Amino acid sequence: MNIGKIYKIPLNEKTAYIAGVIIGDGNISNATKSKEDKSPDYRITIELAEKGYLLRVTSLIKSIIKTRSQVVKRKPRERKQQHYYFQFRNKSFYYFLTKDLGIPAGNKCSSVQVPKIIFKNPNLYWSFLAGLFDTDGGIRSNTIGFTSSSNELISGTGRILKNLKISYNTESWVNKKYNKEYYGLKINKKSTDRFLNNIPMKNYEKQKKVFRHVGVPERSNGLDNFLNKIKN
Repeated sequence: MNIGKIYKIPLNEKTAYIAGVIIGDGNISNATKSKEDKSPDYRITIELAEKGYLLRVTSLIKSIIKTRSQVVKRKPRERKQQHYYFQFRNKSFYYFLTKDLGIPAGNKCSSVQVPKIIFKNPNLYWSFLAGLFDTDGGIRSNTIGFTSSSNELISGTGRILKNLKISYNTESWVNKKYNKEYYGLKINKKSTDRFLNNIPMKNYEKQKKVFRHVGVPERSNGLDNFLNKIKN
């Protein structure tokens, strides 16, 4: 593969899902290769606590691009949960994320938002939400939802949910430890069944927790099959 050439990466269910993952728990480098070489470093990193889930994401990425990169165990950090990361470099995928989708490189925490092109493709709503929920979503009080330091991301996520007729409430608060404002979205209890029975999650470990938290039967959405996969 000629690394100098940019190949067109299509926007489809796979890449929309990965975009959600990158926005949730990924990082796109905004650095150069070295002090001497000022060309961009096309490094993309995904770091997660669930190794099994990260391996599934890695397999999905490798079905789209060629890379020899593997999942790596991060060095233990004091009082921190063990994490794993997958880091790869691919010019075409880098430009797909930053140019086609408009995901910011570097520190994206407060500025990231739902890519505008996603709103133009209703058939990709669930795939994008799945990637985002698998990373940045989860249990929220007595229901489920999303949390972010980006108000734009939460607002855009709410816009998609509204289009899908999923009802929700939003909130905001200040994290006193970091003196930083965070934003949250809680899916109303009456909409949790519809949400969980339609979203194509790949983080089966998280799916197991949220299904049980909100009381959705494990046979729904094929969760019983997913649990068997985890056991085996």
